[in-house]
Amino acid sequence: MVTDLAQIHVAVESPSAWSLVFDDFDPAQEGIREALCTLGNGYFATRGAAPGAVADEVHYPGTYLAGGYDRLSTELSGRVVENEDLVNFPNWVALQFRVEGQAWFDVRAVKRLSYRQELDLRRGVLLRNVRFEDAQGRRSTLQERRFVSMASQHLGAVELSLTAENWSAAVTVRSALDGRVVNAGARLYRKFNGQHLVSPVSELIDGNTVALRVRTSQSNLEVALAARTCAAIDGQRIDPRRQVIEEAGSIAQDLEVALAQGQTLVVEKVVALSTSRDQAISECGLAARTAIDRAGTFASLLTDHVHAWQHLWRQFEVHVEPADPGFKVNVPMLLRLNMFHLLQTVSPNSIGLDIGVPARGWTGRRTRATCSGTSCSSSPSSITACPRSPGRC
Repeated sequence: MVTDLAQIHVAVESPSAWSLVFDDFDPAQEGIREALCTLGNGYFATRGAAPGAVADEVHYPGTYLAGGYDRLSTELSGRVVENEDLVNFPNWVALQFRVEGQAWFDVRAVKRLSYRQELDLRRGVLLRNVRFEDAQGRRSTLQERRFVSMASQHLGAVELSLTAENWSAAVTVRSALDGRVVNAGARLYRKFNGQHLVSPVSELIDGNTVALRVRTSQSNLEVALAARTCAAIDGQRIDPRRQVIEEAGSIAQDLEVALAQGQTLVVEKVVALSTSRDQAISECGLAARTAIDRAGTFASLLTDHVHAWQHLWRQFEVHVEPADPGFKVNVPMLLRLNMFHLLQTVSPNSIGLDIGVPARGWTGRRTRATCSGTSCSSSPSSITACPRSPGRC
């Protein structure tokens, strides 16, 4: 029997057991970090690339639909090779800014005063905090919060906060749905045809919302996205001047904001994603527009998302204590990281979907290649040396 509160010992677990943290920016490691920081809900997943990042030798933004494959043909060394890929769908996280008409913000082009990136495993949220100084001596703090809703399988959201520490100037924020993406993330696969998305159709729905619809080349899977972008300064909603930018395969809005020293600009972007495979809908474009129209604010969606993750962790949580107290590896965090990615790959949102369970989840490109006209079938790693017909594939 407990007769004194001193008899009760409550074990408080270190926050590090629930967080994957990077305290620096390392271009050589960014590709791995983007995969590790992928957020998903069993229906779709988005890599952890920075909001303003474009595909290059460092970054590779990617959004993948569970079971969203497409097949193309490529001629290699006189042979036609069919490659079936997990398709990279339009980049909805595209959210970037610039000050006084200068170049768009790039973390590699500024003096970084501090940098921290955290994957919050308990809540399913990606956090990024960068304090920096640009070439004009302007010091700023940039914060990001992002999630792919576990509570509402068609929704995702990203929020950027920009604080002007020692400057006042005009800020342009560009919020885009970019369907010009291709499958080119892995060097091994770049010889293959990666243009899976065709027939892009974009539209402005209202002052805050844009939409984009694409179709896969061979599997004829239609995917529609609708994105709503809102802004506030120091907690007060504003209605900035907007300009719509439409290009082939992409639609964006430029928001013009006057930011004074000490003020914080917060831009929130909520996206709805639907496909022609969804059940009980009339058309995926209408379904996406309806979902974004009904979606709440970033804060309300985040609350529902966190509650959904709390429910999952109550069912799947484990506690591990290393036998050696001096063991330096964060075993609880590593175990939870793997469970986190498993729960993002197969979740309650996966029920009823015709999907498998990929070894690495929905974090990047998968390719299966087959040599047309022969009996051989090979993986990309052996495309130049087919086991049945060496040198022919």
